[in-house]
Amino acid sequence: MKISEKKDTTCLPHLYDDLKLEKEKVLIYVEEGTDSVLISRNKLNKIEKLFPVFKTDFPSNPEESYAGTSWQYYINEKGEKEDITFGSEAGEDSFCLIYTYYLKQKNGEKEFKTERETLIKLYRAINGLYGELNYGGTYFGHQHKRLNASVEYSIYQLKLRKEYYEKKYNFKKQKDLYIKALIQYVADEESQDPYNQDDARDGKGEGSKRGKRLQEKIDILEKLITNYFYLNQVQNFEITYYR
Repeated sequence: MKISEKKDTTCLPHLYDDLKLEKEKVLIYVEEGTDSVLISRNKLNKIEKLFPVFKTDFPSNPEESYAGTSWQYYINEKGEKEDITFGSEAGEDSFCLIYTYYLKQKNGEKEFKTERETLIKLYRAINGLYGELNYGGTYFGHQHKRLNASVEYSIYQLKLRKEYYEKKYNFKKQKDLYIKALIQYVADEESQDPYNQDDARDGKGEGSKRGKRLQEKIDILEKLITNYFYLNQVQNFEITYYR
């Protein structure tokens, strides 16, 4: 056991603290009103070295990136074993924020500003729709924080294969079929929900309110899916996280 532990330790990287950089703070957030991470430049440098996935030349999607490694050990200046981990629900939230921070730099913040803002609205509409159907829950709360990482990966896909998404055919028939299928799915789910009942006397109640909120999310999708790229990415996002 001692030999095994010694081998394990000798394979670990040696990272030392920089007191000056410890005082320098970096605020990592997606936008105003979104949960943020305040982290020292000293720790961020360690993260860059321990988690090369954040600055790789060929990024994978957030799920694959997180699954690849969420916990790393290193040896500090005292020769002691320490770790940096994202191994929890809140930790994965932070991982996605940092993932977004680095990939946004790689993609270019100004170049895809319009696409980024549109995708955020679209992905929030999908998350809100399924959150409403399931009466909320922590999953959808965490997804609200993490979906910006998916947005940034979508931007990376656009940057990498822009010509693929510029279809010469009319994509609107595909869009109409997608919206109709989504409306049908919502109607079917609501039809078997015993808690979603209106007052029999006037037809008003929680059912009507829920129906209005659900329709608002669908209206956002109907309005903002203006090209094949948005349609393709929304479908992938929905299948990946909600179906």
